[in-house]
Amino acid sequence: MQQNIEKLTTELIRLPKRDRLEIVRFLLFIDSKSSDSDDIDSIWDKEITDRIRAVDEGTAIGIDYDKAMQKIEKRFVLC
Repeated sequence: MQQNIEKLTTELIRLPKRDRLEIVRFLLFIDSKSSDSDDIDSIWDKEITDRIRAVDEGTAIGIDYDKAMQKIEKRFVLC
């Protein structure tokens, strides 16, 4: 399944920005209509809180933006 996600992600990255945004809007719309949207919201709230706490406590490990973008480009071979 991971390979399918990576293949799909690679294909999505190649789409024009306008098309990618339309897909994102559609996916967010579907999510907001699901019965678990409250559960998803609470999970994201917890994730955000945990990440903020890690930054505040100095336990978060960040990486430079340019390095992060290089990793993404290398992984998905942007064309």
